[in-house]
Amino acid sequence: MKNRRTVWMLLTLVIVLALGLSACGGAATPETVEPTAETVVEEPTEAVVEEVPPTEEPAAEPTEEPAAEPTEEPAAEPTDEPAAEATEEMADMPFAGEDLVIGLMTDKSGALAIYGPSQTNGFYLGLEYATGGTMEVAGRPIVVVEKDNGSDPDTGVQQARELIEAEGADILVGNISSSVALATIPVAEENDVIFIAEPAAAPQITADNFSPNTFRTSRTSVQDALVMANGLLEMGDTFVQIAPDNAFGIGSACAFYAIVTGGGGQFTTNDTADGCGTVYAPLETTDFTSYINQLLDSEADVVIVTWAGAGFAPMFQQMSQLGVFDEMVVGTGVGDNQTLAAGYADAIGVVGVQVYHYTLPDNEINDWLVARHMEEYGTPPDLWAAGGMMAAIMTVQGLEATHGDASADALRAVYEDNFSFEGPKGTVIIRPSDHVALQNLYFVRVTNTTDPEFKFVELVQEFQPEDTEPPCALVDSYADRCE
Repeated sequence: MKNRRTVWMLLTLVIVLALGLSACGGAATPETVEPTAETVVEEPTEAVVEEVPPTEEPAAEPTEEPAAEPTEEPAAEPTDEPAAEATEEMADMPFAGEDLVIGLMTDKSGALAIYGPSQTNGFYLGLEYATGGTMEVAGRPIVVVEKDNGSDPDTGVQQARELIEAEGADILVGNISSSVALATIPVAEENDVIFIAEPAAAPQITADNFSPNTFRTSRTSVQDALVMANGLLEMGDTFVQIAPDNAFGIGSACAFYAIVTGGGGQFTTNDTADGCGTVYAPLETTDFTSYINQLLDSEADVVIVTWAGAGFAPMFQQMSQLGVFDEMVVGTGVGDNQTLAAGYADAIGVVGVQVYHYTLPDNEINDWLVARHMEEYGTPPDLWAAGGMMAAIMTVQGLEATHGDASADALRAVYEDNFSFEGPKGTVIIRPSDHVALQNLYFVRVTNTTDPEFKFVELVQEFQPEDTEPPCALVDSYADRCE
């Protein structure tokens, strides 16, 4: 009996120990599970409740496999690929973050102040168009520093130096005056920066005064002459000219002289290589009576008028009063809208070359320029707006090609490598040899001066870039580049 009681006591003790061990094992299971998300917590809890014996295996599933998915694979994707992309982007834009400073040289206070706003308006809108509105190129924010030189060459030289040395200009763009543009060329060369001439038209910029650092988006007056001569040689046999006594006037007059005489025309006044068949007058002239009398005394069939600025208005008024339009065919460069409205009322029917009028080009870029100019300034783009836009597009596309490198060596290599671009007048081709800009030009007739939308001209003929390609006229050590 005593032995049986001892056995039962031992069995009871074993059972109690077993139950105690079982309870300790059940409590240990949640201590080994360390769920990191709610979805991971729920599944193993149910499994443990439903089947206590396999507590170790379910615990292994939530602690290893689910934890591995959110902590390893997703982390590898966002950290590796963006880093590689950023590295490639930095390599492609090594100058990113550095300001790109452009010195914009204009005239808003001098004899050619009438042209300044259209040049600068076109340039700013051109930057907007070419950069897609970011005003950055190759990661470089564009900063434009504008200087008004009043068409004074000495002022222009001083400001060009200030732009480069004080403002840190990487590129120069301008000028309205050809005389100032010619004076700017050596400053750009001395400081080894690129200078893009716009809208200055003197042929010497890319001929006698050629510099490897100077390019242009402006046409030359030789191109103007090629357009004019093709039309005027059919309107008369004898010719005389009037032009301002400055680089632009002399260059234009001598270009007309060479082309007209080459086509069989004859000049009746100052018919020499120096005189170029021209009556010269100071650009500031307001009383043209004595000069107009010289034109009438020449008894020529055709008078070619080359002028710039506000002088067009009094000149044409006085020509009308003195009977020039009754006695001679008048061919001229057709000016800006303001000048047409103010000074061409007595010159209805005159024909001539027009560099740009917003109604003439038929392309999407010009459509954009017209709409955006109307939105920003309340008027259609005027004479030099297209040229300003072209200079901006050339600048941006050059810098895109160099990945933001604005050095003269880098940009020159791009611009001399059969460079061309699309602008508001169509395709512009930079001739590698002398940097002349081949472009569309227009022979037009003035039909009125009162249209409220400035639709003052009608197109007689549009000339393509190849139609008015001037001969290469480099001299001295650069002459071999023409071959």
